[in-house]
Amino acid sequence: MKDRIKIVSRSSILAKIQARFVGEQILKKNPTIKIDYKWVKTTGDLDQKLDISSGLSVGIFTGDISQRIINSDNEIAIHSWKDFPIADNDKSKIYATLERADMRDMLFLKKSITKLKELDAINIMTSSPRRRYAIEQNLKHLIPIKFNQIRFQDLRGNIDTRLKKFIDGKTDGIVIAKAAIDRILHTELPEATNIKKFISDCLAKNHWVILPLSSFPTAPGQGAIGIEVANKNKRIIDIVKTINHKKTYENVNKERTVMSQYGGGCSQKIGVSVWNKNNTMIQSIFGITEQNEKLVSFGIIKRVGKKIFRKKDLKENDIFPKNSSEQNIFERVAVNKNKILNKIENSIIYITRKNVLKHKPIFKNTCILWTSGLKSWQAAAKLGYWVHGTSDSMGESEINSISTLFRYKIPTIKLTFLNDQNDMPNEIDVYELKNPTFPEDIENRSEYFWMSTLAFDTAIKKYPKIQDKQHACGMGNTYNKLKKIINDNNKIECYISYESWLKSIRE
Repeated sequence: MKDRIKIVSRSSILAKIQARFVGEQILKKNPTIKIDYKWVKTTGDLDQKLDISSGLSVGIFTGDISQRIINSDNEIAIHSWKDFPIADNDKSKIYATLERADMRDMLFLKKSITKLKELDAINIMTSSPRRRYAIEQNLKHLIPIKFNQIRFQDLRGNIDTRLKKFIDGKTDGIVIAKAAIDRILHTELPEATNIKKFISDCLAKNHWVILPLSSFPTAPGQGAIGIEVANKNKRIIDIVKTINHKKTYENVNKERTVMSQYGGGCSQKIGVSVWNKNNTMIQSIFGITEQNEKLVSFGIIKRVGKKIFRKKDLKENDIFPKNSSEQNIFERVAVNKNKILNKIENSIIYITRKNVLKHKPIFKNTCILWTSGLKSWQAAAKLGYWVHGTSDSMGESEINSISTLFRYKIPTIKLTFLNDQNDMPNEIDVYELKNPTFPEDIENRSEYFWMSTLAFDTAIKKYPKIQDKQHACGMGNTYNKLKKIINDNNKIECYISYESWLKSIRE
C-alpha cells in the first residue's frame, strides 16, 4: 500500500491552488506517496464580523487547521505564510515553503475618479493597518490626481468576493496581493474559470498599479506558501523538506524576525520585505511603531561571495563622482519623437529616466507605463501620466513581472538615448548624450560609480588605468555588463542607487 499524506487547507479557490502546488511538488520528489486533500473553513472564514486588523485576530485563518494537524500523524497544513502567527508555538511549525511568488501589493482604482481634477477624498478598501499607513504616506506621489484625504473601508472575504465588492460598490479602490492575482490567473482549476475572467476584466476596465517594495513593503511571508507540520511528525517533516526553497525560507524567516522586534501581528502599521538580487539580500522596511517611531529603510543587508578591499583612509577626493555635478558626465540633448510615441499601442513603455518625457508625449490608453525607479515614477505622475509600476532600481529584467497578469506577450518599448548599448529591442532614442567630461584627476581616484555602461566605456577608453580599480553601479544591465569587462569579481559591486553607494563609502 502506498504511503498516504493528507493536505489540509482552507476551502477558497486560492487556498486550493496553493495546496495543489505543494501536493504536486511532493509527488515529483516522492512519487510513491499518495496525496489526499481536505478543505476546511476556519474561524476567520466563518465569522465575517471579526476585526482582522486587531491584535486579537492572530491565527484566525490558521489556528483551526494547525490544531488539526497537531493531533494527526499523516497531515500537513498549507497556509498563506503571511497569515501564520509570528510567535511560534511549541507543537507545530512551518518547515518548508515553495519558491515565492511576486510579494508586492496591487492597487486597483476606478477610472471614474479621473473625471475630476481634484477630489475631496479617495475611498479605498483594505483592512490592513500596514497598507493603510503606506498608502496614506505615499500614494499622493504616485497617481496624477489631487485629493485632500484617503478614506478606508474594511474589507473581508476571498479574492473573488473582494473584487466584486469593489466593482459593485461605491468605493474608488482596493488593494490585493499580486501573488493571489497571479496564481488564480494561471491555474487550470475548472472552478476558477469565472474569477479568472473577472480579474481580467478588472485589469482591463480599471486603473491598476503594482506598488513598489521600496515604499510599500509587505506583510512578512506575503507571496510565500507555508507548509506546517507537527513537531512530533519526523517522517512528514523529512518529506516536506525535500521541496523546501531555501532562499525563500531564509527570507521569510528574516522578515518574521524583524517584525517580532515590533510586536508582530497584522495589527502593526509596518511592512518588511526581504528578497535577493545579484547575490545580495535586500531589505525594505516602512511603517510606524506603536511608539510612533517612523521606520524607513531600503537597501542591501547581505552580500554573498565578495571580498571588497577598500582603501582604509578613503577621502572625498578618492571617489568618483563625489557630487551631483560630477555625476553629469554627458550633456543631454532632448530629441522630439512624439510623432512616433503618440502612435504606439498595446505596449509596455519603459521610462528610463524623467527627462525622456520632456516633450510630453501622449500615450494610448492601451499602453502600460513602467519606470526604472521611484523618482522617475513620481516625476511622470507630476506630468499627469498613469504609471503601472517600476523596476524599483532593480534593473530592466523586472519588467517581466508584468507578464503574469496577461495571457499574451506585450512588447516593450524603451525610451532611452541615442546609441544606447543595452540589448533590449524596440528602443526609441528620445535624447542624445554629448560632450563627455571628466575631472582632471579622475585617474587618481580609487572608487568609481557608473550610471551606465556607456559612461564606463567612455571613461576607460580615455583613461584605461582606471579599469583595475574599484567599481560600482546599479542592480541591472550595467552590473551584468561590467562583470564581463572587469575580470575580478571583487572589484565590482552593485548598489540600489548612487546615493546608497555614496553613503556606504562615507561610512
